[in-house]
Amino acid sequence: MKQEQLRLLEQALRHQQSSHSALIRFASVSGAAYLLYQAVLFLTYDSALLWFLPAKDTRGDIIFLKHPDVRLLIATLVASALTLVGQFAGHDLWTFRDRASLGKPLWMRFGQFVATILVGAGIVAVTVNVLTVRFDMYHFVALPIGVALVGGWNWLLYSLFIWRRPKENAPS
Repeated sequence: MKQEQLRLLEQALRHQQSSHSALIRFASVSGAAYLLYQAVLFLTYDSALLWFLPAKDTRGDIIFLKHPDVRLLIATLVASALTLVGQFAGHDLWTFRDRASLGKPLWMRFGQFVATILVGAGIVAVTVNVLTVRFDMYHFVALPIGVALVGGWNWLLYSLFIWRRPKENAPS
């Protein structure tokens, strides 16, 4: 009986340690993604590295929309795309590396990841707008609240759905 209790305790401790290390890796990859976004944004918008892009504050018509700074639009789209791919690779290859082999194909995990990110972007947008407009909160205070909400959302969906653990008693 004591042997069984010790085994269960050891199993529970390993599960907790594994869960916490994945959470730390999740936060690390997310922080690195933020830094990557900032770096790409700087390189494409502020630096002269991509001289062939339109100058700052160049107005442009995009289908039915008028944009006051096409270079900023291009820079944010490039930074978002590179960050999205980099963040997915980080989570797939490092954060959840022990969970990725559940038989779910890479393209499916990537599609689920993108869908999660899109919902997360909506959560941030709604949070910032509601807190700023409705509650008269400064947007730079509302943004971290939105990011924290999305961090929780992303962790739940990544760890419980996209890269979920295999069931203990399931055949390997």
